Amino acid sequence: MGYAQSDFVPQNIENLRQNLPPFNAAAAANPAANSALKNYLDFYRLPRPDDNIQLYAGHLCDADQQTHIMAWHPVGARGTVVIVHGYLDHTGLYRNLINELLDRQFAVVCFDLVGHGLSSGEPGYIKTYSTYVRQLNQVISAATEFLPGPLHGIGQSTGGAVLLKQLLEQINTSNYPFASLNLLAPLVHPRLWKFNRWAFRLTGRFRKTVKRVFRKNSHDGEFLHFLQHQDPFQPRRLPKAWIGAMANWVEEIENHPGSNFPINVIQGDGDGTLDWRYNIRLLEEKFPQMSLNLIDDAGHHMANEREDLRKKIFAAIKL
Repeated sequence: MGYAQSDFVPQNIENLRQNLPPFNAAAAANPAANSALKNYLDFYRLPRPDDNIQLYAGHLCDADQQTHIMAWHPVGARGTVVIVHGYLDHTGLYRNLINELLDRQFAVVCFDLVGHGLSSGEPGYIKTYSTYVRQLNQVISAATEFLPGPLHGIGQSTGGAVLLKQLLEQINTSNYPFASLNLLAPLVHPRLWKFNRWAFRLTGRFRKTVKRVFRKNSHDGEFLHFLQHQDPFQPRRLPKAWIGAMANWVEEIENHPGSNFPINVIQGDGDGTLDWRYNIRLLEEKFPQMSLNLIDDAGHHMANEREDLRKKIFAAIKL
């Protein structure tokens, strides 16, 4: 099924940014009255509101940071799922997972991380994952004011790292907001991390950005083509500061005693982006109540894998 269904150009992006209201229960969206929102939904084939599903679209502000957030609320929802996307992803790329969760009768919340999608910030730039966690906490606070519990978290790659960092920062677990965590190929060590870490340290002071390489991280060729050639939110150069933030995250989780919260990890054995064998060993050590679902042949971008693999991945999600 194709991704792009209408023209969605940079002018539409800026128009949509400027016309999104503050996100709250009053931010019910009417695409018929907002052509930029309609074009966005159509372009990414995201669910449109109807008699059974209410759509909320808006923004949250934290000082100078603006976070784009969307929520789909089906009639009779039996809980709410917050999706945290991966690095260089955004809400528009998660229609497969959104539709799966709506079919299961869950409300779904998606937001764009700092420097991604419709959220503000230099593309891909971050100094510390703590910024992502602060964003996540703000989204949770806003969404739980009017969306039903219990609350569940699903993270893809970097999104999984953000959810793990938030969990590890909990001092009082009785206040932890999530009833479950499902982590799709969660980021700890990327592939060849030991070598690339030293290369980053040697060259980081001389170059602030690097050219992006689009890798084959899924067996869905149509998705990969769309990502590289049609998605207007994909940067061509990447800030090296993000690598430093990732290095700090790796050090943090390696030195943390861990948690007994029962996370559910879904990992493909065809993942060429992560050092997934090392990551699984580390996560099993840090999270002794972890359950593991290893999907044969699945690549890194599990939310956008080939349909037959995606069915196995989504079937492993426990809510």
